[in-house]
Amino acid sequence: MALDLSDETISKLVDQLISKGSDFAKTESEKQLRNTKDLLKNYRLLENHLDVDLPRLEDETPLSKYELSLYSLLGYRARSKEMIQFINQIVERYRKICSEGTPEQMRRFNVIYDVYIGHPKQNRYELARRYNVDEKTIRRDERIAIHEISVMLFGIDAINDMSK
Repeated sequence: MALDLSDETISKLVDQLISKGSDFAKTESEKQLRNTKDLLKNYRLLENHLDVDLPRLEDETPLSKYELSLYSLLGYRARSKEMIQFINQIVERYRKICSEGTPEQMRRFNVIYDVYIGHPKQNRYELARRYNVDEKTIRRDERIAIHEISVMLFGIDAINDMSK
């Protein structure tokens, strides 16, 4: 059974589909920007990004394309450094909150720290053995800790993301 739709109705439907699609893409994009797990997964790489020496630029010569790209790299490094410092402050505050809580909360902090930040990196199996719990418990601790750190990093937007 075919529907007879006017050009006006078809146009309205297409407009609504396009606007809903762009709203969905925007929401997904915002979630990706606030992806705490990705931040934690890449923490060590960001840290190493700050340790690599960049060539020095001469102040008296006109800037070539190469030098302009080095300025861009310096900008990336500055933003990375600010983000690492911010993450370190949040992680330290999270450690303090967990240390004043239950043993389970402290374990959550240790799981996040040992899996993503600490040196040497530890895997979930090793942590399960250390804490004498199932690996599923370690994964649950990790998931809860990531949610809590998300709230500390991104505030109300993290809570809104979780509710969608």
